[in-house]
Amino acid sequence: MKIGYLHFIFKIGEKMTKREPKPPTFKDYLQAFSDYLRRPKTVFDFKDRTKGILLLIAIIILLQKVVQMLSD
Repeated sequence: MKIGYLHFIFKIGEKMTKREPKPPTFKDYLQAFSDYLRRPKTVFDFKDRTKGILLLIAIIILLQKVVQMLSD
């Protein structure tokens, strides 16, 4: 092997050991939490989310009807 190649590998290892991990920022925590919430864990979570979305849509439609009746 060439000495230059070994010197290059040594320098890479030196850079890797000198690098200190940055503490996670609030943005990192927020991104991880949002990824966690987006991913359904089980089949039941998927069914519950579907029921929740349908319930939310029904409430929105109902509120629109109430506002329409009150505005007439």
